[in-house]
Amino acid sequence: DILADEKYRYLFSVDAVNQLVMEGRSFRDAYREVGEAIERGEFTPPPALAHTHEGSIGNLCNEEVREEFERVVKAFDFAKVERALAGLLGREVVP
Repeated sequence: DILADEKYRYLFSVDAVNQLVMEGRSFRDAYREVGEAIERGEFTPPPALAHTHEGSIGNLCNEEVREEFERVVKAFDFAKVERALAGLLGREVVP
């Protein structure tokens, strides 16, 4: 599990803040508390992910991102750009 690597421990600071807010602390106080724990070197990441929004660590939605990327790229007329560049550079336009 790559996320178990020590260098990724602060990825979970948002989860720690959210956990404190769910326990009743204000966001401001929770944010400050987690930030101070990180500064002191005392931050302990939550044992499990508690969020599932699209794009989050536990729900990357890579397939949906790939599909959207392909849809957007198909909307560009790259052939038009290639023709314009060829014309500007005095090169033959390749069909």
